[in-house]
Amino acid sequence: MKKIDNLKELEIWSDLDFLSSIIKKQIDKKKTKNLELMSESIIRIVYYFREYSNNIRLYKQALLEYKLSKNRAITRARKAEDQNYKQNTNVNG
Repeated sequence: MKKIDNLKELEIWSDLDFLSSIIKKQIDKKKTKNLELMSESIIRIVYYFREYSNNIRLYKQALLEYKLSKNRAITRARKAEDQNYKQNTNVNG
């Protein structure tokens, strides 16, 4: 799944780069209000997508850290239970 997500992200960045280069070439030829609006729109889309991608990456990182923390807590609890059991066995044994 991760490879597909990476390919999708690469594809959208390529598309955005392609569109922005076309708009820039047209603006260089003849600047118009519509081209300026298109340029501003592409900039907002790029910014939005960058933030969205970054948020997804940070979410996945946080989720992984939470899972690791949970697993460490479970391991500590099991270890404490084992020690408690051994102590109770020795006292009662």
